[in-house]
Amino acid sequence: MAYILRCIVCSMNSQLQPRILIHGHRGARGLAPENTLAGFACALKVGVDVLELDLRMSGDGKIVIHHDRKLNPDLTRIKAGTWLTPPTKPLDHYTFEALQQFDMGHARPESSILKRFPCQTARDGQTIPDLAMLRDRVAPALDDGLLLNLEIKSDPLKPEQGPTPTDWATTLVDELNTLGLMNQCWVQSFDWRVLRQIHALTDKLPTGFLTSAQPDFDTITAHANSASPWLDGYDPAQFSHNLPQAIAAAGGHYWGPCFQDLTRSRVAEAQSLGLEVHTWTVNEITHIETMVDYAVDGIISDYPDRVRTVLAKRQYVLPTVFGD
Repeated sequence: MAYILRCIVCSMNSQLQPRILIHGHRGARGLAPENTLAGFACALKVGVDVLELDLRMSGDGKIVIHHDRKLNPDLTRIKAGTWLTPPTKPLDHYTFEALQQFDMGHARPESSILKRFPCQTARDGQTIPDLAMLRDRVAPALDDGLLLNLEIKSDPLKPEQGPTPTDWATTLVDELNTLGLMNQCWVQSFDWRVLRQIHALTDKLPTGFLTSAQPDFDTITAHANSASPWLDGYDPAQFSHNLPQAIAAAGGHYWGPCFQDLTRSRVAEAQSLGLEVHTWTVNEITHIETMVDYAVDGIISDYPDRVRTVLAKRQYVLPTVFGD
């Protein structure tokens, strides 16, 4: 299947070469506006194996590419150039057509986002896209083997704030079939309920089970003396506290951990169970080098150019560059 990609045939010498996949996080958030067509084009110009992007739903049930539940006033302007002011509304208060009034191509001057990503180049006229718009924009790269890594944004702690896992799975599988994208996509989520629902509908979509054990975001630790609601009943405690074993039992194709939660032995353990390891969000050169040393299968980064530089120095096979 599409997710078994760590070794490829090098056409120059007909020998198997190691490959660590480069995922452009939200396109290439460190270089261009996140989750925009311009951002995805920027990632392709750098050269990535995978475009990583976030999915939510509009008020009329349309899947849209966007990270936050509410419009971020530091990223959102009316097309006339006026910045939104808080409080802003959730995406599902707007139809897809109504969302097109907003320009997502700039970060507000002096905002924390711009300070965090000072190399991000603004692009006027960037709306909130859907999957059809993305497919059409990157069609040549898809034909060449580009993958789309679709992160479903779903929160089991706040179920009223989004579609049910069943609705998410059904809507997404139907849309990918309609768009002819079933063979070019992976699906990942922190909410394992959604991934399990996808398994019930199709075996054609590789699934990535995201996890975080960080103090500010912990999807693993039990809540109120019960298993974490993020894990859909696959509590690592039932598997000798072995998280990769829980993911394998749940039918996952790959594990998507925070890079700070990884050790070399944990990567090897997951891979011994048949899981690939695609880690997020790895931005600093030293951290990228450590993940390469750990022999992960993929690196998700806001700076895919940095990942590419590290891999090139170590003579890894690199993805095709698209664009001028």
